Amino acid sequence: MSTLSAGSSWQQVLDATADNAPHDFIIYWSHDFTALMRLAGDRGRCVEYLMGNHTIAQRMYRYNPSILLYAPLRTAADERTWFTLDQPSSGFRSFSTPQITKVGLELDHKVAGLLEHLGARVPEELAYS
Repeated sequence: MSTLSAGSSWQQVLDATADNAPHDFIIYWSHDFTALMRLAGDRGRCVEYLMGNHTIAQRMYRYNPSILLYAPLRTAADERTWFTLDQPSSGFRSFSTPQITKVGLELDHKVAGLLEHLGARVPEELAYS
């Protein structure tokens, strides 16, 4: 595993990310909200995740830093849907910048690849966007 320090180069960041994201994504944060919602009497189980890849986000950030509203991707897993998220290209397309839209579509395909790797059904919207 690569280690980065204050004097690291962007190439070192790219290399370290590639080492840590074999399926293109890193989980930055997760939280199981089950116990909190049980206090209100709810019985469902749901874990939320922030998942992304900062080296991919950087390719959009240069055109509009506000893309961070949609990067990293917010995902959730519960006992019924297993994995859910908004289609990446939908949010990124809203910036009306061709370069951002292109990366958003690429993310659709990367999410499709991850779902395929996990043995999950890949929605047509992700595979053929």
